[in-house]
Amino acid sequence: MKKAILFGVPHHSNLGDHAIAMAEKKLIKEKFPDYEYKELAEENVHKCIDKIKPFITQEDLLFFHGGGNLGNKYIFTEAGRREVIEKFPENKIILFPQTIYFENSEEGKRELEISQKIYNSHEKLYILAREEISYKKMQEVFPNCNIFLTPDIVTILQESDKENTLREGVLFIIRSDAESNVDKQFLSKLEEICKRNYSDIQYTDTAKGGWIYEHQRKQKLDEMFENYRKSELIITDRLHGMIFAAITATPCIAIGNYNHKIQASSKWFKDLPHIMYIEKNITSEMIEEKIKQFKEEGCYKYNNQFSTQIFDEVFKKIGE
Repeated sequence: MKKAILFGVPHHSNLGDHAIAMAEKKLIKEKFPDYEYKELAEENVHKCIDKIKPFITQEDLLFFHGGGNLGNKYIFTEAGRREVIEKFPENKIILFPQTIYFENSEEGKRELEISQKIYNSHEKLYILAREEISYKKMQEVFPNCNIFLTPDIVTILQESDKENTLREGVLFIIRSDAESNVDKQFLSKLEEICKRNYSDIQYTDTAKGGWIYEHQRKQKLDEMFENYRKSELIITDRLHGMIFAAITATPCIAIGNYNHKIQASSKWFKDLPHIMYIEKNITSEMIEEKIKQFKEEGCYKYNNQFSTQIFDEVFKKIGE
């Protein structure tokens, strides 16, 4: 039986990456029902690739987990992706939606050159960019590859059509890792605004705790989605903090991080009234006006059709 193998799935605690993996598995099984689905964890790619190579035929489809790790900031993942691309020159390889970000430094330039050489040498490599900035950059640096523009794959999920849940308070989901770029003074301003408008403020993160394995993935995500559906407002500087708000129809104020991925990705949601991307120079009055709008409009819906249609078209082209 032909196989569809998803390389690089996470076991770490970031629920954004686990939502990506869940959506990737869903899409692969829908698009390729005649293929046997397999997945290989991110930390096992380098250790296991030579062991599984003899069992992979040219008819098998190879996928690599998407996210925001195409670049030199997460070089372990980039190295694993390069190895898959190099060792399977005859297979069709699809990189699920990515943000590309190589730092403008000697290290960043050096690593980009390595990736360019490897990616551009593969004749059946398909790369999905999850926002316009990455799409244009990929077209520039990977001219020999097949580049497609899509939303983040988590947007194919639909988590808003659940039983009505009483919403109360604000949920802050703010990074504390290397990608954090939120000014503490600005965050304090947001907290003060929320205290004037909501009865309760809670703090959590989509990346905390221990490792999460495949059999735990859905349960952990369901718990987080339920936290969203119980909240009147989400304030976040995480891309999937914003995307989880979109798919659960939860009002959200999203703040940018160290690169372009949140701002650029927010354009996919420009027609969703419950998602607002803000810059640091925004006034308190503008934020409170938006909060007032959220409260007045009350109930929102999410329709994933815009996303599923795009992926339908992309995979039709890949199939051709």
